[in-house]
Amino acid sequence: MSSSCGVKVICRFRPMNQREKTEVLTNVPEWNLNFIDESGLEVTLGKSHYTFTFDRIFDSDSKQDDVYNLSARPTIDDVLEGYNGTIFAYGQSGSGKTFTMFGPDKPFPEPLKGIIPRASQHIFEHIEEDEKSSYAIKCSFLEIYKENIRDLLSPNSGGTKDYLKVRESPTRGVWVDGLTSEFATCEQDIDDLIALGDNSRSVSATQMNARSSRSHSIFIITIEQKAEDGSTKTGKLNLVDLAGSEKIAKTGATGETLEEAKKINQSLSALGKCINALTTAKAHIPYRESKLTRILQESL
Repeated sequence: MSSSCGVKVICRFRPMNQREKTEVLTNVPEWNLNFIDESGLEVTLGKSHYTFTFDRIFDSDSKQDDVYNLSARPTIDDVLEGYNGTIFAYGQSGSGKTFTMFGPDKPFPEPLKGIIPRASQHIFEHIEEDEKSSYAIKCSFLEIYKENIRDLLSPNSGGTKDYLKVRESPTRGVWVDGLTSEFATCEQDIDDLIALGDNSRSVSATQMNARSSRSHSIFIITIEQKAEDGSTKTGKLNLVDLAGSEKIAKTGATGETLEEAKKINQSLSALGKCINALTTAKAHIPYRESKLTRILQESL
């Protein structure tokens, strides 16, 4: 693979909005954020100092292209070599996860394209340049809403009878039973599938975000290759837009939105446990604690 490390953590900052600037000036009169280098930063809050280290840090002036090339491109290259890979955006509600993964609402200029449309472009450019292999690209799009799995490429679904189940077998591994799988022959096909699925996602307004994702979405690209000698290899890419972690006091969530927030935080906690177990080489990885980690089990 392109890296000896299976898990990388990259931190991206977005500019503060006016509300956040007002809150900081009112509630945190003495604060400072210092980028030490490309992987380290120091946060000062009054007399307290905190230092954080990541695999890479992007400040609020970072460009979508830079984020893709340094954080996502190596994973796409690995998938094209037949490995499984996952890229996901994690952070609090309103932190810019969907913008990073998808980009702004269409139409948008080329520089603002997010990781998912750039990955699509990257894959089909590779296929066009490879004259010695044949390819089949299949795509699926699902959301996990309150620990229930919905097929986003089946717009008429939505009732409890349409919730999908995770299956597992020794020969096939882990899969979502009944999930739609569509062939894609060009970038536009993938763009159309993303648009179809995005229109069906569960969203609502909170004090932190006017269009807050209330579910985790996973766009799955499976790449099957056959070489001239008849050998085959398959790579699966999971592109995940996580629902934002939430502090109820900040989002003002009540009623159904509050119940959504509880489920969101529970599944994010389960994901954190799995990542921690993987990075510390623990014998048991708690994949079964949430639907999200079960589905991503073979690609984390």
